[in-house]
Amino acid sequence: MEGWVYGTFEDKAATASGKFFYDGVGNHSRGEWTPYTNQKDATQVWIGATGSDPSRYYVKTGPICISFPITDPGSVGGSVSVERADWMNACNASGMAHYVAREQIEVEGKPVWADHFSCHVEYTEVNQSITFQNWHSLGLDGLPKGLPLRVTGGNSNPNPTKGSPRLSTVWYSNFTTGDGSVKPSDFEKPSWLCIPVATDAVEAFFGHKVTTQHVFDPHFHRRAHAFPAHFQQSEAKVAPTEADLGRAKQVVPGAAFLGKDFGSAMNSLNQLLKATPALESRPCNDFTIEELHAVQRVLFEARNSQLQQVYTEASDTRSLAHHSTEELEVEQDAVMQMVQQRPEVMAMVRDGLCHETVMWYVHHLPEATKEEVKQLISLPLLPETYHHNSTQAEAHERYQSQVSCAVCHVQA
Repeated sequence: MEGWVYGTFEDKAATASGKFFYDGVGNHSRGEWTPYTNQKDATQVWIGATGSDPSRYYVKTGPICISFPITDPGSVGGSVSVERADWMNACNASGMAHYVAREQIEVEGKPVWADHFSCHVEYTEVNQSITFQNWHSLGLDGLPKGLPLRVTGGNSNPNPTKGSPRLSTVWYSNFTTGDGSVKPSDFEKPSWLCIPVATDAVEAFFGHKVTTQHVFDPHFHRRAHAFPAHFQQSEAKVAPTEADLGRAKQVVPGAAFLGKDFGSAMNSLNQLLKATPALESRPCNDFTIEELHAVQRVLFEARNSQLQQVYTEASDTRSLAHHSTEELEVEQDAVMQMVQQRPEVMAMVRDGLCHETVMWYVHHLPEATKEEVKQLISLPLLPETYHHNSTQAEAHERYQSQVSCAVCHVQA
């Protein structure tokens, strides 16, 4: 399978690829992402409710695995299963689906005829309209009949930080079906140790009850990937070492971290980032605003309060501007609205986020936490061009705040 996610009305998509395993009879599903939209390999397993056993969802990325229950507010006291293979038929029975057309699409580079169905859902409580589009095989061209070849979901009121992307689509190919297509071991827990998390803890992190509506949402998956770092940080309470605290108390960077001007200083720091073992990095302009926000949420959940206290007491520019996840997400929502309304500031906003993201990683995580976070994110490199002015004063003021740490690496 290949996936594309447009979180907002930007023209860049986050991509993912991998394999999907489905057992409707056994009530299981599994996604093997190589890589996921954050460019890290990941495994998600949903084991639906059977008998007295509740429905559980497992997320494994890097060495960390967590699990939590899946509930459905529409199922009072009943079991929660994985998505039904005939869910479009169920949508039609509810009066929300219709047949669009018989259309030709591309599968593995070849034109294939498929039946196009649509299911339109109105969520008046949250002022959203969601339209699902499915293209199902006719049983021609060597493809089994009825299989979903493409599945797309579009949202009229997108909010990627809340799990509502503008458009997400998955293309399926290279099918294997029948009794031997999957086996029980495909749906085992992805690790021998998956930390069970209480429902209250999950709801507090996500900001809502986790239901079946979220499980196949790419943005829910991305938020779920940040949960292991959050859980490990809150449970193990990783303490900063003397070296961590010493670096935090050092106001002036060492000579190895300085450059004669902004561009050369950022270039030198980028070389150090690239040389960091097991840290994946990419140029800043390879990231969308949405992707940078996702990385920041992971880092923010993994932040260390002792390091923040050092910066706060010293009135250091490395001090975090946000006190809670809610404050961070409010700003992220405001940023997304601004770049949609003023696309000319997008490059400056993106570059500021890259500087801020690197600063958080370097200065707000103990070394032990960094080793775990490396498994969860791809870090942006530092932009080597400084934005001196902008027609948007508020955006430029925020940018200057975000690069304030980077400026300290320029020799006086």
